[in-house]
Amino acid sequence: MRNRILFLLCFLCVGLQAFAQISISGKVVDAGGLELPGVNVMVKGTTIGTLTDGDGKFTIPDVPGGSNAVLVFSYVGFQTQEIKVGNAKNLTVKLQEDNMALDEVVVVGYGTSRKKDLAGSISSVKLDDSPLTQLANVNALVALSSKIPGFNYSPTTDAGGDNTASMTIRGMNSIITGPSEASLNKPLLVVDGSIFNGSINEIAMTDVESIDVLKDASSAAIYGSRSANGVIIITTKRGRSSKPTVNLDAYYGIQSWTRKPQMVTDQNEFLNRRREAMIAAGSIDPSVGLDAAQLLNAEELEVYNAGGWVDWIDEVSQNAQIQNYNLSISGNASDKVNYYLSAGYMKQDGLIVGDDYKKLTFMAKMDAKVTDWLTVGMRASYYNASNPGQIANIQSATWLSPYSHKYVRYDGYTDWYERYANGNVASPFWSSSETTSYLWTDRDKKYDNLNGTGFVQIDFPFVKGLSYKFTMNAVKNTSNIDMFVNPQYFLDTRKVEELADPYKYTAEANGKSEINQTYAWTMDNVFTYTKDFGKNHLDAMLGYTRDATHQNQLKTAYSGFKLPTVLGSYGQNLATTQQINKTLKEWQNVGYMARVNYNYANKYYLTANFRRDGFSGFAKGSKWANFPGVSAAWTLSQEDFMQNVIPGLSFLKLRGSYGLTGNQSIEAYATLATVASGYTWYDASSLYIYQNSLANEELTWATTKTGNFGLDFGFLDGRISGSIDVYKSKTNDMLLNRSLPYMTGFSEAKFNAGEVMNRGVELALNTININGDGKDNFRWESGLTFYRNKNKIVHLFGKDANGKEANDTGNATTNGYETARALVIGESINAAWDLKMLGIFQSQAEIDNYVDANGNKIQPDAVPGDIKFLDYNGDGKISTDDRHCIGDMDPLFTINLSNTLSWKNFSLYFNFRWDAGNSSHFIGSDPFGNYHNTATTSGAQLKVAPWSENNPTNDHPRLGYVNTYSYYFWSQRQYLKLKDLSLSYTFDQPWVKKANIQNLRLYLSGTDLFTITGWSGLDPETGGTIAAGPGSSRYGSKPAYRTITIGANITF
Repeated sequence: MRNRILFLLCFLCVGLQAFAQISISGKVVDAGGLELPGVNVMVKGTTIGTLTDGDGKFTIPDVPGGSNAVLVFSYVGFQTQEIKVGNAKNLTVKLQEDNMALDEVVVVGYGTSRKKDLAGSISSVKLDDSPLTQLANVNALVALSSKIPGFNYSPTTDAGGDNTASMTIRGMNSIITGPSEASLNKPLLVVDGSIFNGSINEIAMTDVESIDVLKDASSAAIYGSRSANGVIIITTKRGRSSKPTVNLDAYYGIQSWTRKPQMVTDQNEFLNRRREAMIAAGSIDPSVGLDAAQLLNAEELEVYNAGGWVDWIDEVSQNAQIQNYNLSISGNASDKVNYYLSAGYMKQDGLIVGDDYKKLTFMAKMDAKVTDWLTVGMRASYYNASNPGQIANIQSATWLSPYSHKYVRYDGYTDWYERYANGNVASPFWSSSETTSYLWTDRDKKYDNLNGTGFVQIDFPFVKGLSYKFTMNAVKNTSNIDMFVNPQYFLDTRKVEELADPYKYTAEANGKSEINQTYAWTMDNVFTYTKDFGKNHLDAMLGYTRDATHQNQLKTAYSGFKLPTVLGSYGQNLATTQQINKTLKEWQNVGYMARVNYNYANKYYLTANFRRDGFSGFAKGSKWANFPGVSAAWTLSQEDFMQNVIPGLSFLKLRGSYGLTGNQSIEAYATLATVASGYTWYDASSLYIYQNSLANEELTWATTKTGNFGLDFGFLDGRISGSIDVYKSKTNDMLLNRSLPYMTGFSEAKFNAGEVMNRGVELALNTININGDGKDNFRWESGLTFYRNKNKIVHLFGKDANGKEANDTGNATTNGYETARALVIGESINAAWDLKMLGIFQSQAEIDNYVDANGNKIQPDAVPGDIKFLDYNGDGKISTDDRHCIGDMDPLFTINLSNTLSWKNFSLYFNFRWDAGNSSHFIGSDPFGNYHNTATTSGAQLKVAPWSENNPTNDHPRLGYVNTYSYYFWSQRQYLKLKDLSLSYTFDQPWVKKANIQNLRLYLSGTDLFTITGWSGLDPETGGTIAAGPGSSRYGSKPAYRTITIGANITF
């Protein structure tokens, strides 16, 4: 009996020890041994848990279950790990990266989903701690084009440039008549769940956690009428650590042209080219040698004799610096209150003098779990930016003679810039236009944006899985634009008496001011329900959204002052002539939406969504439209019959989707007739009002139908992973301007018309080539994206009475491709409509042998050195009737190849981009980069040799060639570019921890470092062209930026 009692007591003691509450502490690190803050540590089967602090440490004082307890460690981007406590009191847990990241959460529009559960086409980029954040990109979207196939964002050519208006996803869905309408193809931007109304520059790069891009209609249809061009969802950071974490990121860099016009810099070469040009123009006899007195004008000769030479491109370029500072404080107090506060400052100099930008950004983000069922939160941001100055004239800088006077030569005025630098051409600093003078046009742009969001979320305790979220977003955006032309602009610096009286032309001073204000609010009401039953998973969403926008604009114009003024635009009330114009626009959108996701056994997935949208801008009967979408997926790798079928296969999923999305594409009052006012010609005081546009109450939504088929795959436990997508979309009923008969009294009116098709293929591939930890063992990761899109105009305005459908090419052939587009049925929106250049006639014999079927010369008036054109219509002569589609300006395909190498705290990231083209794809028009007949007789010369007997080129015509047919000179834009480069070192020495620094990283980065291309213009990626001749305002492309920076990231 006594032995039995002792045995029972021992059993009870062991049992009590097993179920006693104990205290467990430890540290969580990554594969390289670096501490991970913010890791979620939970006791399995309970609600007890904590987060690791800034040093990766944790403590759970009362762990129920004692030695039998199991701790669950989870962290975004890492594999979840379960560890049994056992007898340990202190644990060191090493988490492994989740290479496939299939459990990664992505934002899908009014909700989230695990990546492996997606049936639509969604691409995601995690920016937190990514090498992309070390690049000197002006905003967070710039780097996406290197990571997301199908996404295009052109490099900036302005300080603080915001190119979101021209960005596209999977090509252009809407017909545009010129670059000014590019925003018709702009994707919808969503930030932290709310539709974003503002500048992308408001969002600091270091504040972004992730970016999700919804590319197919099934994914984007939940946003209805504004999602035809895709949706970009930006999620900003939240707090992680239980104690406050302070992070500082700062960099400083220098910027330069990616490609500069290569000008002649040798004096003899310059004079020889001037001589050849003048001989070709017939202004000198061929017997004249390199005699500067006969080749230069009086002002040029004076500079020449004084040994002067001015490189005007260098003169207008400035030492462009960029500096950026971002400070954030974040935390997650007791897993109840999450907060993130940040402030940022950026200052960027443009590459051309007069282009400067600076901004201040602030963001505050907080949410609090008030009870187990109630969560409240807010997000507020403020953006203040200024872009003062007027850039120097790039046309004059390109073509003005280097034998020019930069400064006035009169004693007492030698610090004044010369207006007519070589006697008759305006200096790049003075300009030939009063509104674009670097010296005398005061121009300032200021932006002040305030954005606030608040939400309340209720997780109903009486219905498990049911929640309701109410979100309210409000925006106030203000822009102020001032322009003032100083009276000094009108001075003639060749006259000393005018220099002595700088305010002589006070009466000519003039200016304009503009104040734009936008007030907008968006309200979202969303119910969600999640239910698991057996192997079935169901989640549903039902919502209602409404938004309103109020825009007002105040414009003033003024001219003429009786007294000198130094107040600029602030003294416009003193002007003798003043004009005021004020406009107001208001519109609203309403949407009802629903989505259902179902999956069985994590193998079979089905998603259906529906949205019904209303827009106040459409007329009665056309205000509403429906936008459905459906997608399905099948995870084959989960099937028993697939096991061990494909060696190394770890994941394989097929998915398909189809949906309808919309594009409003019209202004608030586009369906109404509008009126304008004027004054009669016989009495300037007699005001009259007249109708200046026709009403069209039948205008309605442009709609895009998109089908997508995709394949997601993984091999070798995620060491090789990726996706392939094939898609096709059709857009109908775009808003187009159509010419009207003269008898109507109107030149054009807006109609729904046209059809555009896009089809293409995308590939994203990620590999871990060497699977080391990146610290003691070398690690090498690679990423590849491939994108090919084919764009085609299927219809324009329909068939005429003869059953034919006409192209619309006149605007492009008349005005050029810098401002217009040639719309050709069966071809791309970016089609090139022109004569086909076959080369350059090298001899009279070649001219004589270029004959038609009857043996007649096709170009009988040509001489060697002239362009040889294709007789496209076969009528035996060259005329404008031979214009046809010679290609398009779209890349044949785009490839990005990136690599990340890590070892011994060093990390190297680099990315190459190849935009491919040929003689008919990805071509660009650059007339003044190839045809410089006029400018060479009066100014500088590009370092491009025209045709001559000693230089029998097939690219550039002879000097003296007359461009009779207004050919636009096309050449390939294909290029290979080192797009991104970043080298960093992370310090983990003991002194770092002793200084209370959690993380310290120094980095050196560069963007657009070198380019290989045959393009004749500036940067081939932007299609930058060589500027037109002196005095012109055309083809003045600004340079793209090459940037090299050094920076530091410090976490306390």
